[in-house]
Amino acid sequence: MSFGIKRGYDMKEADIRNERNTILEKYGMLGVLLIIILIFGSLSESFLTVQNFSNIFISESVVGCLALGGLFILVVDEFDLSLGYILCFCMVLGAFLSGKGFPGGVVVSVMIAAGAACGALNGLIVTKLRINSFIATMSVGLSLAGITQALSGGGILNTNIPQSMIHFARGKVFYVGYSVIFLLMLCAIIHFVLNHTEFGRHLYAVGTSGRTAIFAGIKAERVRLTAFTVAGFFCGISSIVMLGQLGAASSAYGTSLLLPAYSVVFLSKASFHPGRLNVPGLVVGVALCALGQNGIEIAGAPVWGSYVFQGVLLILSIWISVLLTQKAGRKVK
Repeated sequence: MSFGIKRGYDMKEADIRNERNTILEKYGMLGVLLIIILIFGSLSESFLTVQNFSNIFISESVVGCLALGGLFILVVDEFDLSLGYILCFCMVLGAFLSGKGFPGGVVVSVMIAAGAACGALNGLIVTKLRINSFIATMSVGLSLAGITQALSGGGILNTNIPQSMIHFARGKVFYVGYSVIFLLMLCAIIHFVLNHTEFGRHLYAVGTSGRTAIFAGIKAERVRLTAFTVAGFFCGISSIVMLGQLGAASSAYGTSLLLPAYSVVFLSKASFHPGRLNVPGLVVGVALCALGQNGIEIAGAPVWGSYVFQGVLLILSIWISVLLTQKAGRKVK
């Protein structure tokens, strides 16, 4: 009798521990975010100001949009090294057209279409030519870098940038940037698509096992092609926000955002749905990356401190992602 009671007690204790671990896995990154805010808030009075937070998230909206594109790529278990180059190309193309006197609506449409076209090109090379996505996107990225250099003439293009674009990228309502509101709307839409539509289920199925997805009747190649195209679309969106924020473009802008964007995507696996790429986790990752980097700068760290933070964050995000993915796989088994 006592053995049965003790066994029941042990099982209850195990259930409590498992529940605590689950809560920690789901919401632990929110705790890390709070700790970062408290640490840097104690180091600098200017950190915990509404104006600073407003500026942080407005500037980080570019990375957020780019990360949404990277999310689609990683969900289907591919990798795209050209995201930063596509962003840069679209931005320079938009500035070039603006300098030639094209209307703002035309410029924006061309930038988005160009991004989607570049993404589709990546997808076609990967799915039709059967070239590894790492090699394919690196090749496309390098080609775009050359085209961008030729288009910009090696200089900075800042003539006649549409005021509507600048207002959208820099404007605020009650300290919340229009670009931030737009990013959150995009996140809500993508979250719905990934979790409540057939296309979203197909994306996860292809990423989990392409062969199994094909046996289930899913057109895996079409899904991958669409994922690359959507990623390019988000590069186009990111380029609009960045061009509006900077008011200028050159072949040197945007390419460095690839790794921060992927850091954010990998961190999404550590929040809300451990081991699975998800949009709410991506939002937390954007906040963590933005606040941490800004805190280091405000604290008076040298310039290289920001790069060290990004590098460490990328390593940690991938490590956490791998651990949680393996744990999720064991639970399924």
